[in-house]
Amino acid sequence: MYVKYGVINDDLCYNFREIKMYELFERHRDIMKECVIWDSGRVYCLPHYHSGVEIVYVLEGKVTAVIGGRNVSAGAGEVFVSGCYTVHSYGDELSPAVVTIIPPGEVPAIEKMLISGRFVSPVFRDDTGELKEMLMLLKNNHQDSTVRMGMCYAILGFIMKKAGFEATDSAHRGGVMAEVLSYLTKNYAQNNLSAQSLAAYFGYSRSRFSHLFKANIGVSIPRYINILRCRNAAKVLVETDMAVVDVAINAGFNNSHTFYVAFREIYGMTPGDYVKAARDAAEREGKESGR
Repeated sequence: MYVKYGVINDDLCYNFREIKMYELFERHRDIMKECVIWDSGRVYCLPHYHSGVEIVYVLEGKVTAVIGGRNVSAGAGEVFVSGCYTVHSYGDELSPAVVTIIPPGEVPAIEKMLISGRFVSPVFRDDTGELKEMLMLLKNNHQDSTVRMGMCYAILGFIMKKAGFEATDSAHRGGVMAEVLSYLTKNYAQNNLSAQSLAAYFGYSRSRFSHLFKANIGVSIPRYINILRCRNAAKVLVETDMAVVDVAINAGFNNSHTFYVAFREIYGMTPGDYVKAARDAAEREGKESGR
């Protein structure tokens, strides 16, 4: 995966691709100055949020998502839209799509409105194909800053009309679930972290908090914590020669056995198989880029 002129090329379709996609969103979350657009062969990402408006145009198949706590799905010709600081995630489907993220700063005339408002519907159909054409124009003319800004205004205007857009209280920005995700991202490695401790920290009962979390994020608290821990562990395993038991402990697991069980459940393979697949793919990518 690499970024060139804001257009991302991504041909990897392995399970470990989720790590790179998640890091992409985190890295660009609030420092992006211009939009990015790329073709994706597999729409899959952990729950996350950022300041940009995210648009996923499904080309084939069917994709499921949780956007702002709403479980939705989209087929070919349909579009997901996630507003500024709206928590969203995508299921694990091998469906091609065009993904676009437009930071508010790219459209200064409506920047404040985007940040303080929300899209009424998180999914809609592009009946005429007009949005698809605009996205292709944006992708093909991304280097021209004038055209890029004009296309971003046109795309957002079109989506606001199709999906609806309304002003909300400024407290909408992120909400409690965004705070929870931020807290978990910073503290997932604490081995005493649990649904109970998390609920207490945010002032909820365990049952109420677990319900809210599952409804908004789409997975249970323990599973999400394991996803974060395994994501970190997978990255360390691929990039270093640290012993598996040390990687597991540093990621927040009590022992290597619980780590292996969680890793296999999330990635569908053992840590060793994952490392081999990731390094083989990186080697192929290096050879292709060197041609």
